[in-house]
Amino acid sequence: MAVIKLWPFKQSEHEQFEQLVKPHLARLYKLAFRYSGQRDDAEDLVQDVLLKLFPRLSEMQQIDKLGPWLSRVLYRHFIDKLRSQQRSPIQYTDDETQYYETQADSGYEPTEVLETSLTQNNLQSALQQLNDEQRLLVLLHDVEGYTLQEIHQMQDVSIGTLKSRLSRARSKLRDILVQMEPLSESQRVTG
Repeated sequence: MAVIKLWPFKQSEHEQFEQLVKPHLARLYKLAFRYSGQRDDAEDLVQDVLLKLFPRLSEMQQIDKLGPWLSRVLYRHFIDKLRSQQRSPIQYTDDETQYYETQADSGYEPTEVLETSLTQNNLQSALQQLNDEQRLLVLLHDVEGYTLQEIHQMQDVSIGTLKSRLSRARSKLRDILVQMEPLSESQRVTG
C-alpha cells in the first residue's frame, strides 16, 4: 500500500496554501458577498483574510474542518472591518447603474427585470432593518445554508440561543416584508 503525502517537500508554501484554501474560495466569496452586499468589497474581504492567514499555513494544515474555521475567520474580519467603518466619518453610497446595465443585457423582459429588482430591493431593505446580529444569522443559515452547528462553531454561541435568535430574526423579517407589500384593492380605503 502506497503512502500519500499531503504536503510533499518539493511543494512551495504558496502551492500548499493554494491547495489548502482553493476548495473553500467560492463559498468564502459568496459569504463575503452576503456580508458586504458589494462585489468589490467581498473580493477585498476574502483577499484580506487570505493575506492574513498565509503566515499561519502550518496551523491551518492541522485543522480538521477548515471550511467552518475559514468562515469564522471571515466573519470576525468582517465584523472588525464593519466596526472600523462605523467609526469612520466617511460614508460611501451605492451605485446601482452597473446592476441595471447588466440586467438589460440579460435577455429578460423589462417587466421581469423590474419585478426582480423590486423584490431584491425590498428584501435587501428588509434585511438592512434587522440588527447586524440578526441579519448575519439569517444570511448564514437561510441564504448560505450553514447549519446551526457550523454557525455555533463560527460564532461561539450556543445552538439553543442561535435557534431562538433565528426565530426572532425570521419573524421580524416577515413583519417588515408584510409592511412593504402594496395594499390590495380590497384593503384600500376609498374616500
